[in-house]
Amino acid sequence: MTGVFLLVFLAFLLVVGTPIAFGVGIVAVAGIVLSGVGNPAVVAQRAFAGINSYPLLALPLFVLAGNLLVSGGIIHRLVSFADLIVGRLRGGLAQVNIVSNLMMAGISGSATADTAALGSVMVPMMQAKGYSTAFAAALTTSAAIVAPIIPPSLVMVIYAIPTRLSIGAMFMAGILPGLLVTVLFMSYVAFATRHREPDAAAPPKEGIWRTLLAGLPVLGAPVIIVGGVRGGVFTATEAAAVLVGYVLLLTLVVYRSLTLARLATTLRESALTTAVVMFVVATSTIFAWYLAIENVPGLVRDLFVSLTDNTHVFLLLVNIFLLVVGCFVDTVPAILIFVPILQPAAAGFGIDPIHFSIIVILNLMVGLNTPPIGTNLFVIASVAKLRIGQVSKALIPFFMIKLVALGIVTYWPELSLALPRSMGLIR
Repeated sequence: MTGVFLLVFLAFLLVVGTPIAFGVGIVAVAGIVLSGVGNPAVVAQRAFAGINSYPLLALPLFVLAGNLLVSGGIIHRLVSFADLIVGRLRGGLAQVNIVSNLMMAGISGSATADTAALGSVMVPMMQAKGYSTAFAAALTTSAAIVAPIIPPSLVMVIYAIPTRLSIGAMFMAGILPGLLVTVLFMSYVAFATRHREPDAAAPPKEGIWRTLLAGLPVLGAPVIIVGGVRGGVFTATEAAAVLVGYVLLLTLVVYRSLTLARLATTLRESALTTAVVMFVVATSTIFAWYLAIENVPGLVRDLFVSLTDNTHVFLLLVNIFLLVVGCFVDTVPAILIFVPILQPAAAGFGIDPIHFSIIVILNLMVGLNTPPIGTNLFVIASVAKLRIGQVSKALIPFFMIKLVALGIVTYWPELSLALPRSMGLIR
């Protein structure tokens, strides 16, 4: 009864606008004290243990790498490179938007960062070519959900905290689902813009070579990350440090696009972002411990078993639940709060944990673009200077595409498992 009351109290705290880290922490500490299994010293030890994690070292480094890319003006080089590939197609600038998001995803690992960075570049460009602002905004924020699905992914690093899954295996598992989402978006754009004239003429040959030389070093980053992890040269955590070093080399030496003053600002911003996320991780770790004490994961598993013994129905129920959660709870706390509950239930149905991790992440990425709390929705509305309702209306066809992708990923496990299995990362 105490557990139910505290969960209701947590929902109340979130509704009245309490920061999630504080709400989760208050409820967790209250539950532990009331249950008589801990004291303030034990709570503090658990909180510290939650952030004292070797895999979690990758988090501040990936955050820093993504911020350095934005500060160093890498975005324009990626957009030019994408324009060289697909810019001459009908609806080419919309295709450039999607491909730029895919390439940026292979470097930054953050959907919100990609939305803000590419939105400030692509929305004005698409407006100038006659695309509606709402369509440009909806396309940009939708395509950005690929970032946490393919490596390197900040969300996967967070997911590994409560589950202790291999980050390298999750990295490889996300590649094909991420490409699937991209292909579906490109197919829809090709259909939606089939009556448009090409947005640009073919560039001169010297322009082609100049764009290639400027863009290829940036695209070397995801190749280094995936190749290094795949070849056993470094772990996924060490890959984050390698990525930071490579980005610093590009922005400070190769392109010389990052000043020392801007570097200092970027380091400070990255430290603040990391501190916020780490605080959420610490309080969510206490909350997960409390849930384990109350046997909540076991109760949830029993609940699902009582509802159905069919794996497909279970996955459908999980998808519906996570889509609703994603509308109200941000990605990091949603993972740290609900994954410790759902993962054991999924294991009870015989679902591979790596496959389940991709399902969860894709669900929560859909939530980033869904009202009323979708983070990316507010980011792109601010960038494009639109009302939330305008962007939400334009997002409807993209939401349907994301649901199609989610269905394919959910009920075709090999799409997620083929690469990590072929590389010996999982059985």
